[in-house]
Amino acid sequence: MRRAEFTPMGGAGNTVEIDGPMIGTIEGAPARIRAGMGWGSWRNIALTLVERGGSARSFHVSGTTLATLLPIIRMNIRRESDLMTDAAPYYKMVGKEFASHGRVEHGEDEYVRYEGKRVIHSNTVENYYSIFKRGMKGIYQHCSEKHLHRYLSEYDFRYNYRVRLGYSDAMRADKALEGIRGKRLTYRRPHTA
Repeated sequence: MRRAEFTPMGGAGNTVEIDGPMIGTIEGAPARIRAGMGWGSWRNIALTLVERGGSARSFHVSGTTLATLLPIIRMNIRRESDLMTDAAPYYKMVGKEFASHGRVEHGEDEYVRYEGKRVIHSNTVENYYSIFKRGMKGIYQHCSEKHLHRYLSEYDFRYNYRVRLGYSDAMRADKALEGIRGKRLTYRRPHTA
């Protein structure tokens, strides 16, 4: 379901939001934390870029270092874009490379801030993860680290071809079927003695 082309998102006058939540739980964490995080005794990091009013693109990343995040962000977002993030320290350096960088302090109960006509928030990408996490708990119940990128791709597809962008269920089904052209799913034959 992942698109083949990766043209950079955003552009002059467009806003791209970034979030990189932990997915899964940590074994041995307090029950209230495990209950809130849900499915699994492992923890992974995803990075999602969402263009306001547009599409989403997600990645399963190995960590939150600049060496990991910077190449992905640089390759996938146009420099003329306005960037919106939470206050995670690794976004501070990245933000300097874009037209503007708005940060909200969730730790201080700040979720939206107005600077004149400019609205600073990361609620669009937070909403993406709200839908993703509900789906993972309610539909799939478990996702191994090995397949996390596939689940993220599915939710990117759902987001990118939603009704709000003018896609009906039939159009979305046709788009999904276009992705199977030229591909076959085969299974290895069992070894015989």
